Amino acid sequence: MKLEEMESRLAKLEHELERTKAVQEINNVMGRYECVHKALSMNLTPECFALTMPDVSMEVSDWGVFRGPEAIKFQFGQMMQEERIGTMFDHYVTTPMIEVAGDGKTAKAVFYSPGHETQIDKVGKRRAYWTWGSYSADFIKENGQWKIWHLKWWRTFRTDYYKSWVEDWPNIMTGPAHEHDWNQEPCTFFHPYDEFTERWPFPMIPEPYETYEGAMLDWAFGGEKYKEFKKAYLKKYKTPTGAFEYAHKGQKAGVNANNPAGASFKVKLDGTHAETGL
Repeated sequence: MKLEEMESRLAKLEHELERTKAVQEINNVMGRYECVHKALSMNLTPECFALTMPDVSMEVSDWGVFRGPEAIKFQFGQMMQEERIGTMFDHYVTTPMIEVAGDGKTAKAVFYSPGHETQIDKVGKRRAYWTWGSYSADFIKENGQWKIWHLKWWRTFRTDYYKSWVEDWPNIMTGPAHEHDWNQEPCTFFHPYDEFTERWPFPMIPEPYETYEGAMLDWAFGGEKYKEFKKAYLKKYKTPTGAFEYAHKGQKAGVNANNPAGASFKVKLDGTHAETGL
C-alpha cells in the first residue's frame, strides 16, 4: 500500500471517528439541557445553545419561535422562570435518532421526552401534571463543541396528574406565560392529543445527509422522502395549527390558556402564598 493511500484511509477513519464521537456528545448536550431545566437552574439553559449563531432558535409548543441569542437568553432567563419553592420540572430524553452530516459540521436529531411538573396556580395551589412530547433539533459545532442550533418541543399532551389525556385533553396549556414580552415568530406547528383527529408522525426522523441545507422544519415535516405526510396534513387542515383549531372548535393556538407559569411569584420563602396563605 502506498503512503498516499495509507494517509487517505487514515484521514477517512479519523473523520468517521469524529462523526461517531459526535453522537455521544450530542446526547450529552441534550442531557445537559434537561438536567438544568429546573426552577433553580433554568437560567443556565442558554449555555447549551450556539449563541454565536444569529439564527439560533427555540420553539416550545405553540409559543412561537424565539430566534437569536438575546431571545434565547430572555426565554430561559426571564420568561420561563418559576417559583423555587413547591415546584418541580423533570423531563427526560429517550429514543434518540441522530444523524451527523457527512461533512461532520452539523447534525439533525429527534428525541422523545416524557416528563412531570408541579406548578403553582394564580391562587397559590400546587398542581401536578404529566407533560409528554418530543424534540426536533439541529446541532452545530461552536468553537469545537457541539451545541443546539435550532430546537422545537412538540407537545403530545399535558394533563392533570389525576386524569388521563383522554379525559383532560380539552384543558391543554397554550401560549407563553408572558404573551407580549417578546416579538417572536409565529408557531410552526401545534397538534397535541385530542379525541377528534389523527396522530400525525411529526417530527419525522432525519435522513442521512452530507451538508446542511434548508431549515429544521423542512426535514421535521418529512423532507423529500416523506413529503406526502405534510401534503396530506395541509390538504385536510390547511394550516400548521389547523388540526388543533378543529378539535378545539376554533380556539387559536398561541393564546395564553391553562398556563400557570408566571403566576407563581407570589409565593413567600416559607412556601406560603402571599395573598391566600395556602
